[in-house]
Amino acid sequence: MFKHYLENYTFGTKDAQPEEDPSVAARLRRLESDFAEHGLRRSVEAVLVVHQHNHPHVLMLQIANAFFKLPGHYLKPGTDEKEGLLEILNQRLGPEDQNDWNKEQDWVVGDSLSVWWRPHFESYMYPYIPAHIEEPKEKKTLYFIHLPP
Repeated sequence: MFKHYLENYTFGTKDAQPEEDPSVAARLRRLESDFAEHGLRRSVEAVLVVHQHNHPHVLMLQIANAFFKLPGHYLKPGTDEKEGLLEILNQRLGPEDQNDWNKEQDWVVGDSLSVWWRPHFESYMYPYIPAHIEEPKEKKTLYFIHLPP
């Protein structure tokens, strides 16, 4: 694996993106209504690793000074996971002006690191589908992202 040193990159800030739901309960209610309309929700998240002081660091986004999360989002129905993740990375981490986006591919989606399943309309997710579940509610896939040199 190639080491990507943090000093090779610059970081900026973007305007705060408001959360879609005011609470976890509201998010789960939205998941339930979306499931009734579209079926299984598919989500993707990116794991970006950089090195600083010869120690690996995972880059995460800070949400409303409350918690941190991996960059990612849920996909529109019918969207390919890797193509959807590239679009999400450009929107979340790329320049504000889409004309400044590099025409060549900066993000390289690597291997799938894990798949998590939400069997019910609850906050718990599992790395497997429980045997008694016939129709899981959400599938979340984490991908390793190779950073541009």
